[in-house]
Amino acid sequence: MNPLALRGRESGAWLIRGWVAALSPFLAAAPSDLMAQADTAAARRDSLRVHELSEVVVRGVHATPAPLPYTAVVVEPRSIRQLDAISVAEVTRVVPATHIQTNSRGETLVYLRNAGERQVAAFLDGALLNVPWDNRVDLSLVPAPMIAGVQVVQGVPPVEYGANVLGGAVNLTSPTWTDLARRGELSAQLGTEGQIQGTVAYRGSSGGLLYALAASHASRDGLPLPRDANLLFNQPDPDLRTNTDSRITSGSVRLAYLFSGGTEVGLSLLHVDAEKGVAPEGHKDPSVSRVRFWRYPDWRNTMGILSARGMLGNATLWKGAAWVNRFEQNIDSYTSASYDSLESREEDDDLTIGGRVVAQRDFGASALKLAVNALTSTHKQRDLELEPDGSPLAGREFPRLTYRQIVLSGGLEYEIDPVDNLDITIGASIDAMLAPETGDKPPIDPFVDYSVTAGFGYRISGGWHLRAGAGRKTRFPTMRELFGEALNRFLINPDLQPESSVLVELGVGLRTSPLRLEAVPFASFTSNTIDQRSVLVSGETRPRRQRINLKGSRVLGVQLSAEAAINGHISAAGHLTLSHVRRLQDQPTDPVRLSEKPEALGRLGVSYLPATGPTLELEAVYTGRAYSLDDNNEFVPLPTSLVFNARAGYRFSLPGERSLELFARMDNVTDELVVPQLGLPGPGRSAQGGIKLAL
Repeated sequence: MNPLALRGRESGAWLIRGWVAALSPFLAAAPSDLMAQADTAAARRDSLRVHELSEVVVRGVHATPAPLPYTAVVVEPRSIRQLDAISVAEVTRVVPATHIQTNSRGETLVYLRNAGERQVAAFLDGALLNVPWDNRVDLSLVPAPMIAGVQVVQGVPPVEYGANVLGGAVNLTSPTWTDLARRGELSAQLGTEGQIQGTVAYRGSSGGLLYALAASHASRDGLPLPRDANLLFNQPDPDLRTNTDSRITSGSVRLAYLFSGGTEVGLSLLHVDAEKGVAPEGHKDPSVSRVRFWRYPDWRNTMGILSARGMLGNATLWKGAAWVNRFEQNIDSYTSASYDSLESREEDDDLTIGGRVVAQRDFGASALKLAVNALTSTHKQRDLELEPDGSPLAGREFPRLTYRQIVLSGGLEYEIDPVDNLDITIGASIDAMLAPETGDKPPIDPFVDYSVTAGFGYRISGGWHLRAGAGRKTRFPTMRELFGEALNRFLINPDLQPESSVLVELGVGLRTSPLRLEAVPFASFTSNTIDQRSVLVSGETRPRRQRINLKGSRVLGVQLSAEAAINGHISAAGHLTLSHVRRLQDQPTDPVRLSEKPEALGRLGVSYLPATGPTLELEAVYTGRAYSLDDNNEFVPLPTSLVFNARAGYRFSLPGERSLELFARMDNVTDELVVPQLGLPGPGRSAQGGIKLAL
């Protein structure tokens, strides 16, 4: 183990004492009479460089800020509406270097620059959406209608994000004061495969109070099976992908109040209720291999988020969030692709309480930032063996096991502007994970590790900019990776260790009113990469999966992006990411590839979007070569794909600045075969049409 990766209870206690000491200069700087500073604070707030990521990212004081030392991509509200998205997963696919994949558990996850599936975190109004048990969230079940914007951070994440954010962050925002131009929205659409979607949203303000409400419902009979899918097993229907029906219903409320002194306090409430099937792996013979015949009959996520920000005197800006998240799901496992005979059920219940505070104090031309993150999460799980009718096996006890973890992170970041147009940032943090309860498994020692970051941003005349970032980050194994058996599909590994990465990126770009260009070479060098292998257990005929630490891996790549406003109504945007992904070999005979890491990702979109009249959007999405691991521990090449999507509509202007749009869209126009993972093809051609009313 790396000697700098400390483990033990004594180091954890030292860490907590250090955080308390670090808070003292910020607390001492707070004035006793904040209201006396109201006018100054309001003016100061406008001049501060605040990079809004629905998070608590704070920057120094600049009239025109230098570029950030990491890549930040914003998906504007207008773009979100044009995607007609049901879920957040459909929104993030337009972000450069982003790969969206639905795994064999039926979870739709986002991968940034070929990072691992548990290395990317999603946030809503500053609160972590990832369920800590597995540090993932199924973005296909996070409704798009409830959000106003999406911001994606790639590269070396700043200290605000805390522990386990190794591969980037997806930040979702509820409506804010800038989103009040559209007070009400209604939409409805129908599509092939029984698609139905309806949304209603309303937002407004009264004095210092902002309020926003949203509700949505979406369902489908299943996903269309693409041509040439050639699934040998578990696919009796020639048109509809087996067991891919879904339903998702959601409601959200956002209240925010801006006090006269400049402090803003907000409350967000969200509830999602869903159910869906999981497509079985179509290349596996269930008589030989373990195949997931799963359904999620219950999937519920309820969150309450309290967020706030303000000033302490003239020199200290603070932001924070506290949240409670209750996540519940049941997983039903069946004996075959007919889904008429149950064999087992997993009942999961997670309760997470978390908080984050960031404070920045200015010292002339420099600034010091402190970030503290903490959460505690309890996972309760019961695995039942069932009769075919769904009743538990008689005479058997099925205990409910309890797992609990505590994740802590504290970091400092220092920013200095030695000359005009130049920002230099350095930072460091200490992260820790403790597991006070481990179910029926042996206890483990705490994990403690460090992170460091450094970067600069420089503005050049003529709209050019140059930026660079480098750092080291760590991801601890999740509780599920350490203790989860997934209904006897996985064999646990008690020796699993954290993985850590050294991340580097260099960006050069041009930003003018009609044109934006940027090239970002990047690299990630990971040690102790957590991966999987197949293991045949004595006495069993079908292999299990087991998580292991590889020697390491590396990702080398370049990310190219461009946007052009051709005239007032026509625009074009495109991006291309090329990656070279390799595993570091422990032995000369070890494979050098990693699973499901595309060598190329590209998108080109052209839009004609006048305020009224006909609209048209065309899109091409390319996915390059990737490889998937089969049950023989052999890597199988996956096909490349080029998918075309199209959307056409007509907008009517109504009295009172209202508008009405009729639209139709077709995804995967040529019914192209897309295979993100072996035996799990993406959807084929589908069509939708609908109506949107803006009030």
